[in-house]
Amino acid sequence: MLMIVLFGGFGLVLLVTALIVADVVSGSRRSANPTTREEKTAGRVIRVRGPVHGRLENGASATFTEVIVEYYTRRGEGPYQVARKLPVGGRTSYCKGDRVIVAYDVRTPRRGRIAGRVTHWPQMGPRVGQPAPEEPQPQH
Repeated sequence: MLMIVLFGGFGLVLLVTALIVADVVSGSRRSANPTTREEKTAGRVIRVRGPVHGRLENGASATFTEVIVEYYTRRGEGPYQVARKLPVGGRTSYCKGDRVIVAYDVRTPRRGRIAGRVTHWPQMGPRVGQPAPEEPQPQH
C-alpha cells in the first residue's frame, strides 16, 4: 500500500513538472514567432500640434498635444508617419526635431507607435551595410 502511494505521489510530481516545462517551452516559441514581430528604429519629430481640444481614440473629450513622427524602416522603406496624442501638462514633452524610438510591425500595413525619446541613437534609416531599395528609373 505504501508503495502505491509513493509511486502515485512521484508520478504526480513528474506530471506537474512536465506541464510546467511544456508551458515554458510553448511560451518561448510564441515569443519567437516571426509572424508577430516588431522592430524598432529611430524617428524624428516633424510636427507638434497643441494644445488641441478634441476627442481621444476612446471617444472621451480632452485637451491634448499631438506629436507626429516620421521614420524609415530598418530596410530603408518609408518615410512613414505615426502620431501620438499626449495629455497637456503630462511628464513627456516633445519638440520638433527630437529623436524618438518607433516600434513598428514588420508586416504591412505598418502600424507604428512611439516608444520613447532617445538622444544616443546612432543613425536614422537603414543600418550601415544594408542598401536602401532603389526606385525604378523611368524608361525614355
